[in-house]
Amino acid sequence: MDSPASPLHRLEYPIDVTTHDCQAAFTACLPALLRWLQEAAGRHAEQLGVGIQALQQQGLTWMLGRLSLTLFRSPTWKESLRLITWPSGIKGRLVAERQFVLETTAGETLLKASSEWLCVNLELGKLAPLPEGVKALALPNTEAFHLCNGKLATPTADQTPVATATFRVRRQEIDANRHVNNVHYAEWMQETLPESVFFNQTPTAFDIEFKRAAKLGDDVVSTTTPLDKHTFYHAIQLPDGTLLARATSHYPNPKA
Repeated sequence: MDSPASPLHRLEYPIDVTTHDCQAAFTACLPALLRWLQEAAGRHAEQLGVGIQALQQQGLTWMLGRLSLTLFRSPTWKESLRLITWPSGIKGRLVAERQFVLETTAGETLLKASSEWLCVNLELGKLAPLPEGVKALALPNTEAFHLCNGKLATPTADQTPVATATFRVRRQEIDANRHVNNVHYAEWMQETLPESVFFNQTPTAFDIEFKRAAKLGDDVVSTTTPLDKHTFYHAIQLPDGTLLARATSHYPNPKA
């Protein structure tokens, strides 16, 4: 992998896969992958001086806007891995981009991911321009996978949900921003997958967009709609239909 040359501009985060990370056949589940990406991004942002604690002192915080990953092989229990992450540029005034590669210690690439991050004014609850320091973080010609560039696939009029579930936001799901942590949206989405898919596979592709934050005590409705025999569309909404997050997940063998 051709990643940035400056050690400061990339982070190598070590991971040992635990049983808590695994589900199907002792392979890492989707929420575990998302937790690793989130943790590596947070640690690197802190190292670069633009972490959540530094932003909170300015009345700001980070919010994940979109994350898209491609999984080439699921990590397995007891594997030792390294997650490499780096900032890769900005879009306009509001979006900071970050890339990820998950590798074995022998150098096998297991996952690639792209993400888009937004700044939020804590007092107003509205998007804010990126801090000046963020714009200078990406080196010239930094590698980027551009996995977030396309539009998310959505159901057609004749494609309807096959499963629906309602959850009430618990205290354990609230993060340092007093909003639901992004990993829990994926957990809610997976709860409405067919059991044969959920218990036997990790998606080989997952693309999620966040629209609004759920808060403590909210009731959220999760629906899953098949787009084809391998791909599902997921939506998390409030009971009044307000969209909080949506995603697509791809499974190579959904009837396993």
